[in-house]
Amino acid sequence: MKTLLLTLVEVTIVCLDLGDTLICYKTKSPEVLVTCKGREKYCYKESYMVFPLVNSYHRGCTEYCRNPNSSQCCATDKCNK
Repeated sequence: MKTLLLTLVEVTIVCLDLGDTLICYKTKSPEVLVTCKGREKYCYKESYMVFPLVNSYHRGCTEYCRNPNSSQCCATDKCNK
């Protein structure tokens, strides 16, 4: 019985990948969150000027920090709000 219980705990930990996933915002309004894939270790928020004084923002997960001039990069859950 103990062996079965230990096996179930191990399978649960492997399947859930505890502590190794990052959660980032995909959109702010409405708030949509995404769970990053294995190699995506950063959340990003990029801004683009659409019209004068009007910015558009893109958010999500990434493997590396993109353009440092227009991006904010961070490595904790929900840090790209």
